[in-house]
Amino acid sequence: MAQLVPYLSFERNCREAMTFYNACLGGELFLQTVSESPIMAKQMPPGMENSILHSSLTSGNLMFMASDLNREVPIEGNTVQLCINCDSEEQMRAYFSKLAAGGIITEQIADMPWGGKYGSLKDKFGKYWLFNFQK
Repeated sequence: MAQLVPYLSFERNCREAMTFYNACLGGELFLQTVSESPIMAKQMPPGMENSILHSSLTSGNLMFMASDLNREVPIEGNTVQLCINCDSEEQMRAYFSKLAAGGIITEQIADMPWGGKYGSLKDKFGKYWLFNFQK
């Protein structure tokens, strides 16, 4: 079965962001630096050896990846949002609270017309998150 996995781009703060997301969401965090890949290390300019070549965070059914290496300068926008369909209202509130630290809450968790609960925020790294819990 195919699976869609978001891949996030960062500008030299991937380790900090992914460590923060790991603290918020739990799970297993994998980080690989440029220096840990001899082939990539030879291709990068000096000072890039500690940049994150590839990372992934897996927590239950949640998974996303990220890197500091980008073909273009990352420009934060509002066209992509990460949505977590939560298993419970408690889980939703816990994730929401942790990911909101240092960020901006765009919509408080509230009851929605479709019978669920929903909330949204922009985290301290500029990434947009949506939270949904269907009762």
